[in-house]
Amino acid sequence: MKAKLGQHFLKDPAALDAIVAAAGVAAGDAVLEIGPGKGALTKPLLDAGARVTAVELDDALAAALPARAGAGAARLTVLNEDFLRLDLAVLGPGPWRVAGNLPYAVATPILQKLLLWDGWTTAALMFQKEVALRIAAATGGADYGLLALSVRARADADVAFELPPGAFAPRPKVDSAVVALKRLARPRLAAEDERLFWRLAKAAFGQRRKMAAGVLAHALNRPRPEVEAAFAAAGVAAAARPEEIPFDAWAALARGLRA
Repeated sequence: MKAKLGQHFLKDPAALDAIVAAAGVAAGDAVLEIGPGKGALTKPLLDAGARVTAVELDDALAAALPARAGAGAARLTVLNEDFLRLDLAVLGPGPWRVAGNLPYAVATPILQKLLLWDGWTTAALMFQKEVALRIAAATGGADYGLLALSVRARADADVAFELPPGAFAPRPKVDSAVVALKRLARPRLAAEDERLFWRLAKAAFGQRRKMAAGVLAHALNRPRPEVEAAFAAAGVAAAARPEEIPFDAWAALARGLRA
């Protein structure tokens, strides 16, 4: 694995089986594995009876993967590609389940690309713990922000379990966590509201210690009373800070302020 990706290979057998379970993998499923590395997760996926397409950037690791797959090698396809550059249309029709111990340096861009793809149903992905907490954050906490909103727009997410550095080789300097995701049949955000939704959220979370109504009035160049009226219609207190506003209320604000 190229050092710049900073991947740490999971070696805990129980954790590997738990990822398979968190992704909901069963016999006959089509599974996309992102960053298989040395194949530690690939084999349990194959042992579960899945058909696995593994996307691996490192040339040597990709070439060695079939020999490490064991008896299930006939159900393994290896793509020696950069997932972030891969045209997901080449994977063919799904539905796909997704699993991966992601290189932490590119984990968030991988997640964002996955969220925009409609070919998957469930996923179990390894992240640095602090990133996992931000992905699955509920309204009201310090972890709640743009990342949580971007995930909630298209999926439900929960932290499935956490892992200490000793579960990996080489040992990372941080704790890790697996996030279980379930893609929504339809995005929670209407297409006509999406652009303004993100403009509002980015402006507010850019100054998250301030009351969101004031920040948005300035960002939109709209009178403060007009923005506060939109807050009231959305059921949000005029004094609310960004982290206190749930996803559905952000969507309501985008609808109310679109005119």
